[in-house]
Amino acid sequence: MAIEAMQKIRMALHKSISDEMMNAIQKLGCCQFIPRDNGRVAEKNVASLKARARHLDELLSDVRLASRFVEPYVAKKEGGMAKALGGLSPCSVAELAELASEREFLSSLKITRDLEKRLSDVKAGVSRVNGLISVMSPLSRLPYSLDFYTKGTASVQGAIFQIAANAAEKFMDALESSMGENAEAFMLPAGEKESARFVSVIYARNASDELQQALSAFQASRVEIPQNLTGLASDELSRLNGELSELGLQEESVNAEIAAIADKTWKLCQYCSDRWGIEKSKLDALIEGEQTEQIILTELWAPKSCLNAFNDAVKPYAGLSEIMLVEPDEGEKPPTLLRNPKWSKPIEAIVKMYGIPTYGGFDPTSVTTPFFYAFFGICFGDAGYGLLIACTIAIILKKTKASGPIANFLKIILIGNLCAFAFGAITFSWFGDSLTSFSFLKPLGWLKSIQLLDPMSDPMTMLVVSLAIGFFHVMLGLAIAMRNNFKSGDRLAAFGDQGGWIIFLCGLVMFGLSSGGILGLPAKLCGTVAVFGALVLVATQGRGKKSVVGKLFSGILSLYGITSYLGDVLSYSRLLALGLGSAAIAMVVNLLANLVSGVPYIGILLGVAVFAMGHVFGMVINILGAFIHSMRLQYVEFYGKFYDASGEGFLPLSYNTQYVKLTD
Repeated sequence: MAIEAMQKIRMALHKSISDEMMNAIQKLGCCQFIPRDNGRVAEKNVASLKARARHLDELLSDVRLASRFVEPYVAKKEGGMAKALGGLSPCSVAELAELASEREFLSSLKITRDLEKRLSDVKAGVSRVNGLISVMSPLSRLPYSLDFYTKGTASVQGAIFQIAANAAEKFMDALESSMGENAEAFMLPAGEKESARFVSVIYARNASDELQQALSAFQASRVEIPQNLTGLASDELSRLNGELSELGLQEESVNAEIAAIADKTWKLCQYCSDRWGIEKSKLDALIEGEQTEQIILTELWAPKSCLNAFNDAVKPYAGLSEIMLVEPDEGEKPPTLLRNPKWSKPIEAIVKMYGIPTYGGFDPTSVTTPFFYAFFGICFGDAGYGLLIACTIAIILKKTKASGPIANFLKIILIGNLCAFAFGAITFSWFGDSLTSFSFLKPLGWLKSIQLLDPMSDPMTMLVVSLAIGFFHVMLGLAIAMRNNFKSGDRLAAFGDQGGWIIFLCGLVMFGLSSGGILGLPAKLCGTVAVFGALVLVATQGRGKKSVVGKLFSGILSLYGITSYLGDVLSYSRLLALGLGSAAIAMVVNLLANLVSGVPYIGILLGVAVFAMGHVFGMVINILGAFIHSMRLQYVEFYGKFYDASGEGFLPLSYNTQYVKLTD
C-alpha cells in the first residue's frame, strides 16, 4: 500500500556512448525520461538522431503494411487471447536482433509488394470485366454489332436506352409518332419481374433533334457501350466470361504464392516490429533531451529503490557522462508507480481504471482488495458457481503461461469466486437449491449444517449485514480522508470535515442500537456523542464565511449532508439484491429442470439440458453484475470520500514487446 518514492536525475552524456548507455538504461527498465524544451536546439545537432528515427518509422510503417497484407493468408496464427494465455515466444535481445534482419525484411518486402501489385491488378481486371458483363448481359440478344451503336455509319446511328418498364410502350409510341421513318425502335426481351427495359433505336443522323425531343418527355438514360466492344453482344459476353475465368485462375495463382510466404513473412514482421519498436523508443528518449554538437543533456525519473541498479548500469560510462541527483522543479509532480504486495497486486488494475493516485497521495489498492472480493462474493453468492468457476480459472492459470493484465484479471475472478464459494456455503446456496430440489443430491444435505444465513427466508438479516458493511466502508473512507489531511498538515479540516462526521454518524448509530437494546451502552451517552459531533460540524463547516451569522448558518445547514451519507449506506443494499437475484435465478432453473424431467422418454435429457444451459446463463449474468457493482461501490461510495486520482502513470523506457517475451 505504497507509492514508490521517485528521484529526479539529470544526465549529460557524450554522443559517442549515447547508444550503449541508453541500451543499458533501457534494459534496466526503470527510468522515465522527461521531455525538455529543445525548440532552440540547432537542427544540425539532432539531425542524425531524427534521420534514424524517420528511417525506423518508415520501416515500422512497411512492417504494418506487409503484416496486414499477409495476415489473411497465415495458416498458423494465434489470436490475442491465445497469446495472452499461452505466453509469448521466449527470445533473448541478441536473438531478436538476429531474427529482425533489415536486409531480409527489405527482400521480403520487395516480394510482398510485387505480389500485392499483381493481386491488385488482377482484382482491378476482375472488377472491370464484371462491370462490362453487367452492362452486356441485358443486351445479349441485340442483333446488331456493337460498333453500330458506338460509331454508326455515315448516315445512320444506333443508341440503346434504359427506361422504366411501365413507360416503355409509351416511349416506343412517342418515337414512332415523332420520328416516323427516320427511326426504327425495338424492345429487347426481359424477365417478368424486371423493373426496367432496354430499347434499341436506329435513327438517321439528321434526325437527332427529333430523337432528343422524344426523349425529353421520358426519364430514359442512354446506355454507354465501351468503344473496345465491337462484335455481337452475345459474342462479346462469351469473350468476357472467358476473360473472367482466366483472371480467376490468375488470382488463385497469386493467392497461392502469397500463402506460400505468408507464415514466414508474418513471423519476420513480428520480430521486426518488436526490435525496431524498442530501438525507436530509445531514440525518442534521446531526441527529447537538449543537444549540442557533442553532448546530450536529459532528465529522467527513477524509483529511489532502483538507484543502486541505475548507478551500476551507467558506471562503465562514467568517463564520458555525468550523473546528478536533482530536486524537482517548483510545481513539478513525479509520475506515480504503485508498489503493492502480491495478494493485492491484481486489484491495481481496478484502481487504475478509476484513475492514477497522485504522487505523494494515498494508494487505495490494499484497502480496496478485501472489500472488492467480499462484495463480489456476496453479490455472486453461490457455492456451486464459485467452486466451478474458481476450479476452471485455477486450471487455466496452471496449464497456461498467462501473464500481464489477463493474468491479473483471471486472479481477480479466481479469488472473487472463492469468496462466492465461501458465502454460498454459509447461505446453503449450491447451484441455487439443487441439494433439496433433486432427490439424488439428498446425500449432500449435511452441507446445511454449516449454514449461518438464509437470505431467501430471512432477507432482513442479510439487509442489516449489508448495511453494516456499508456503514463501516463509508466510515473507513472518511478515516482515510482524515488521515490524508493530518498528513498534509491541515488538522482543522481533518478534525472538522471528517472527524465531525465520524463522531456524529457513529453517535447516531450507537444511539439507535442502544435505544433498541442491541448495544449495551446508555442511550444518553450515545446521544451525547452524536450531539458533540453535530456541534463540531456546526462550529467548523462555515469557517469559509466572513460573518458570524454566515458561519453559524452554513454550519447548521451542513448537517443536511447526513442525507448524502444515508444514501451512500443504503447503496450497499445492492449486496442483498444481487445475492437474492443470483439465488432466485438458480432456483427458477432448478424448478424448470424438475418440470421438464417428467416428460416421457426424453425428460432426463431435457432436464439436464435445461439445468446446464440455465445455470450457465445464470453464471454469466450474475458474474457480470457482481463485478460491475463491486467496482461501483468502491468508485462512488468509497473513493469519493478521499481519493485524489489526478496522478500520471510511470512509463519507463524499457523493452516493450508485443510478439516475443525477452528472456534477458
